Amino acid sequence: INNTNLEFFPVKNKAEIFRLRGDFLLKMNDCENANVAYSNAITLFKHLPKAWISWGNYCDMVFKETKDEIWLEYAVSCFFQGIKYGVSNSRSHLARILYLLSFDTQNEPAGRALDKYLEQLPHWVWLSWIPQLLLSLQRSEAQHCKLVLLKIAQVYPQALYYWLRTYLMERRDVATKTEMGRIAQQRMQQAMLANNAANNLSEGNARTSNLGGGNMTSDNQVHQATQSGGAAVSHDGGNLQGQESDRSNVEGGTSAGHDQGQPSSTGADGSQMPARRNNGLGWVTSAASAFDAAKDIMEALRSKHTNLANELEVLLSEIGSRFVTLPEERLLAVVNALLHRCYKYPTATTGEVPQSLKKELSGVCRACFSQDAVNKHVDFVKEYKQDFERDLDPESATTFPATLAELTERLKHWKNVLQSNVEDRFPAILKLEEESKILRDFHVVDIELPGQYFTDQEVAPDHTVKLDRVGPDIPIVRRHGSSFRRLTLIGSDGSQRHFIVQTSLTPNARSDERMLQLFRVLNKMFDKHKESRQRHLAIHTPIIIPVWSQVRMVEDDLMYSTFLEVYEINCARHNREADSPITIFKEQLNQAISGQVSPEAVVELRLQAYNEITKNIVNDNIFSQYMHKILPTGNHLWTFKKQFAIQVALSCFMSYMLQIGGRAPNKILFAKNTGKIFQNDFHPAYDPNGMIEFNELVPFRLTRNMQAFFSNFGVEGLIVSAMCSAAQSVVSPKQSQHIWHHLAMFFRDELLSWSWRRPLGIPSVPVAAGMINPLDFQQKVINNVEHVITRIKLISPHYLADEEENSSEPPQSVQRGVTDLVEAALSSRNLCMMDPTWHPWF
Repeated sequence: INNTNLEFFPVKNKAEIFRLRGDFLLKMNDCENANVAYSNAITLFKHLPKAWISWGNYCDMVFKETKDEIWLEYAVSCFFQGIKYGVSNSRSHLARILYLLSFDTQNEPAGRALDKYLEQLPHWVWLSWIPQLLLSLQRSEAQHCKLVLLKIAQVYPQALYYWLRTYLMERRDVATKTEMGRIAQQRMQQAMLANNAANNLSEGNARTSNLGGGNMTSDNQVHQATQSGGAAVSHDGGNLQGQESDRSNVEGGTSAGHDQGQPSSTGADGSQMPARRNNGLGWVTSAASAFDAAKDIMEALRSKHTNLANELEVLLSEIGSRFVTLPEERLLAVVNALLHRCYKYPTATTGEVPQSLKKELSGVCRACFSQDAVNKHVDFVKEYKQDFERDLDPESATTFPATLAELTERLKHWKNVLQSNVEDRFPAILKLEEESKILRDFHVVDIELPGQYFTDQEVAPDHTVKLDRVGPDIPIVRRHGSSFRRLTLIGSDGSQRHFIVQTSLTPNARSDERMLQLFRVLNKMFDKHKESRQRHLAIHTPIIIPVWSQVRMVEDDLMYSTFLEVYEINCARHNREADSPITIFKEQLNQAISGQVSPEAVVELRLQAYNEITKNIVNDNIFSQYMHKILPTGNHLWTFKKQFAIQVALSCFMSYMLQIGGRAPNKILFAKNTGKIFQNDFHPAYDPNGMIEFNELVPFRLTRNMQAFFSNFGVEGLIVSAMCSAAQSVVSPKQSQHIWHHLAMFFRDELLSWSWRRPLGIPSVPVAAGMINPLDFQQKVINNVEHVITRIKLISPHYLADEEENSSEPPQSVQRGVTDLVEAALSSRNLCMMDPTWHPWF
C-alpha cells in the first residue's frame, strides 16, 4: 500500500487506500499512525462511510483502553457520520450507538453526540428501534431518547402510536401504584436525611432504606444518601429529565431544619426524588417522569396529527373491548391450564391433591364466579356455578376429589363439557355488524395497515397501504382450549391481513416482540452470507401490534395448524383418548415419586415407560400420514418438506442459541401450505442472577415423528446443513461485531423487564428505581451476550490452520457440533426425562 502511486486514482479510491492502510497499521498495533491514516482518508473524501466506521471503531478501542470520555464522544460521532453517508447498513451501527448511550459515562458524551447529529440523520433509521427508545425513557438517557421519539412522532406517527399508547397505559398503572408508597417514603426519607445530617457521620457510608408500597413491580425506589464529613447531599426536584436544576447543597454539619424543608417542597408535585447513585453514573428517572415524558410525546403526536390519533383511538378501543372472549371460553382455557398443571405435578396420582393446587382451584372458583361476573353474565353463572364449585372447589370438602387422579378425571370431564358447549352454542363465524356497529360504519381516512415500518428501509409516507375496511366475517379460532377472534384488515390495494386478538396476556408478552425484532436482524445477516443465502434461510416474522397492556393483535395465517392438533386428529380417528400416554406415563412413575427407588432406577423406569408408549400407543408416522393426506400432490409434499425442514432447523438453532425450552407441541404453529413456523412463548427464562436459565436435557425439539417425516436424509442433509450455515453467517467476521451489539440491546431490555417482574423476596442485588446497580447490570448483559456467542461458535464450522490439518488424527466433520446436538435431541434417554406434557413420544 505504501508503494502505490496514488496519482492514477480518483479521490474516493485514494481515501479508501488510506483507510486500508489505517486498518493494517492498527493490526500491527501502530495506533498513532493508524489514526493519522484515517484522518487523511476523511480529509480527502468525507463522504466515505467505511472510513468513518473504521475510525469510529478505532476511537471506541482507545476509549476502552484509556476510559477517556472524549474518545467515546468521537466514536459515537464517527458512527453517526458513517450512518449519514452510508445509510444501507445503518441498522447494525445504530445498535452500537444505542448500547453506548445506554451505558453512558457521567458527562454523557454519547448523549451529546446524539443531540448534535440527530437532525442530520434520516428519521426512518430509528423506526425499528422504537421499543428500545421507549424503554429508555425510564433510564438515565431519557432526555436524548425523548428527542428522537418526538421526531418520529411528527414524521411517522403510525409507526409509533400503538407502542407509545400501550407504554403510557403500563406506566400509568405503575405510577398510580407507587403513588401511595411515595408519600410514606418521602416522610421516611426526610427523617433519614435529617438524622444523617444531625449525626454528621464521619466515614462515607451509604444508608439504604428500601420502602415500597409492597407491590409486585420493583418500582419501589431505594434511596441512598451518602454522607461523609463534608460531602454534599443533592436533591433532584420534580424536573422531568432529572436535570440538576433544583439542587440544594447541604453541608454535613448544617442545620437539619433546612435539610428537612427541601425534599418536601420539591416533592410536592408527587414526582419522586431520585437520589444520586453512589458511583455517580447519572440520574435514575422514576416511573412518574417516564410517564410524563411519554405523555409529552403523545401530546406532540396528537397536536400534529389530530384526525389520525382520533381514528386510531376509535379503532383500538373497539378492538380491545368488543373482541374479547366470553366467560365460557375463559373458563375452558382455565380448566385446560389446570389439567396441564395436574399432569406436571410431581405427586403420585394416588396421592392427595397438593396444597398449592388447592389454592389455585379456590382462586379460580372465586375469580370466575365473582360478584362482577354474577352481574354481567347471569346465565353463565346460573348454569355452571353450582356444579363447578361442587366438583372442584376445595372448600366444599365433602365432594372435593380425594386423589390427584380423581381431580384429573373431573377436570377432563369439565373440559369436554365446556368444549362441546362452546363449539355447539356459539357460531364459528361472527358477523362484524353484530359485534361492532362502529367498525362496520367506520370511515377510514388516515389509518394505514399496521406493520409496514418493519422493513428497515426508507418508507415514503404517501406510498404506504391505507386501511380500507375491516372484513365482515370474524371467525373464532380455537386452539387447545383457548379461543381468539380473527379480524381481517383489508388494505386500499385489496390485500388482506389476518390478525387474531389475544387477550389476558402474561407479563412476558413483550418478550415475544423483542424476539421478533431479533429475528429480523438475523434475517438480514442470513441474507448477507453466501451459504445461508443460497439455502433461502429466513425466520418467519409475523407482525405483533399491541392494543392495550393486556390485549394484542398477532398476524395469523389461515393455514396455521399446531403440532398437537395433528396428534389429536389421529387420536380422534382411531377413537383413542389423546391424553392416555400422559396418564400411563404418570402411573408407571408412581413408585419413583414416593422415593423408594434410586435415581438410576428412576431413569430406567422412565425409559421403560417411554419405550412402551412408543411401541404400543404412539406411532412415528402420524405426522407423515397427516401431511400425505392434506397435500394434493407429490410435488407439493417435496416442496413442503424442504421449506419445513429449513424452518425447523432455524427454530432449533434459535432454541439452542438462546437456550429456550418448553417447546410443547401445542406451542408450535406451522402453515400447512408453506411450512412456515411460528412459536408461542418463544423467549429465554432467567434465573435469580439474571443469567439465562435452562434445565432440559434435549437442546431443542426434534422428535420421532419429525425424524420419520424428514427421513435420515432430510435430518442430516437439510436440517444439519441449514443449522451450520445459520451459525456461520451470524458469527462471520463481518457480522460478529453487529450481532454482539444487537444481542446486547436485546438482553438490556429483557433484563430490564425481568428486574421489574422479580418478586420482592429476592434481594440479591441492590435495586434502585426498579433497576439494578448500573455496573452490575452492564456486566449481566455482557455475560449473557458472551455466553450466547460462545454457544454459536461451538457449532459453527470454522477453518483449521495448516499445521492442525496435518496432525495424525482422522479429520473431523465441520458439522460435528450440530450432529452431536441432533443426536442428543433424538436420544430416547434424554427424551424420557422430559415432562409428559411435552409429548416426547410424538
